[in-house]
Amino acid sequence: METTNPRQRLLTLLSIPVFLFLVVPTAIVVPVALDDSRYITFPPEGISFAAVAGFFADKAWTSALTASLQSAAIAVVIGVILGATAAIGLHGRNFPGQQAVVGLILAPMIVPTVVLALAFYQFFISLGGLGSILPIGLAHAVIATPYVYLTTRASLAELNPALVNSAQSLGAGWLSVFRHVYLPVILPGLVSGALFAFSVSIDETVMSLFMQSPSATTLPVKMFTDIQFNLTPKIAVSSALLVTVATLGLLFQVIRRPRRVPLNSGRSARRTAT
Repeated sequence: METTNPRQRLLTLLSIPVFLFLVVPTAIVVPVALDDSRYITFPPEGISFAAVAGFFADKAWTSALTASLQSAAIAVVIGVILGATAAIGLHGRNFPGQQAVVGLILAPMIVPTVVLALAFYQFFISLGGLGSILPIGLAHAVIATPYVYLTTRASLAELNPALVNSAQSLGAGWLSVFRHVYLPVILPGLVSGALFAFSVSIDETVMSLFMQSPSATTLPVKMFTDIQFNLTPKIAVSSALLVTVATLGLLFQVIRRPRRVPLNSGRSARRTAT
């Protein structure tokens, strides 16, 4: 019969107030979003869905939400492709300058965001590319790629490079090796990386603020502008949407069962090769 470790029980009890301290201030935006007042007040004066209806009826807010989703989609697709490719390409290899390459991949996590924002602004304005959502999505992809790389590399730690060599020696092409050897292993990392990339993009403000235009204003930028000049419950509604998206992503990660490396990966590659 299993018994609970007293130290684990104490750690659980101590983590509860920390969890509440982190979550409760964020969760406050939900009742504020349902306030029937014309301005943001707490505690709410009454419960109403007027602000929610007004948010989705306001073209400026819905356009900002659409722009954020579009830029996040671009960031996720490009970030997953680049991050996964880099992780697979560096897996099981050792060459001079490898640490410098890894440092270059992870640099967007270290360089201050405002520096990256100014650099992207100068780059895209020299190309005449500002004014659409594409430059914002590309900039977000740069800061999202390191997260995908790290989660994919963590998944690849369970893969024996000998499986890849065996599949290649049996005549499997690169597509077969990726499908039957790499993909079953890195799929959990790809999903986690995609969620991280989406969260980073949907919440990014500084880069979007530098590269915004009347036709390309993301939700965080719209929130930032309205906080200064038009403090209404619609800001709380947009905040509640972001919190909901982040919470759903976290719950998905918690309830999703991790996938193990299939023992028949080498046999699958062998069947494909033959």
